[in-house]
Amino acid sequence: MLNITELIVNLGKKLGFDAETEVPASLSAWVDVVWYDNRFRFPKPSASETLLRVPKLPVVGFEIESSSALNAKHVKGSVSNLNNLGPSMGVIILGKANLDALRKKTGIHRNKSDKELWDWLIEKVKLWIYAEAKPNIRIVVMREDELVEWAKREGVY
Repeated sequence: MLNITELIVNLGKKLGFDAETEVPASLSAWVDVVWYDNRFRFPKPSASETLLRVPKLPVVGFEIESSSALNAKHVKGSVSNLNNLGPSMGVIILGKANLDALRKKTGIHRNKSDKELWDWLIEKVKLWIYAEAKPNIRIVVMREDELVEWAKREGVY
């Protein structure tokens, strides 16, 4: 079974992108996975180079919030990393472990269904992204299961 990072990399390659992990978007920002326009074939930048010195065109950047999406600081950090990358689109993937963390964190969510928890969490994350972090790029919020369904449709999973 693939982990989220491997799934995103394999999906990107299947869709015709060059895909890399832990990409240095700046001296202090790394993006979990980046899909590049494959017409610009240059090596992955080193941490000291970043993308400022390598002519690569990031099309989609992915930040994975496996279990930390309940923390506004983590989500806003992901937005900042994606802004530094400068892709056409950013995607923040919310892992299913966030639901378990939400149930443990507060008693008010303990008996809610997964759907109710996802709805609550996605609204919270969208608020942190668009009302507080104010991204310079388009950012899509996806659940881990939505990513898996996408990969299945493309024959990757």
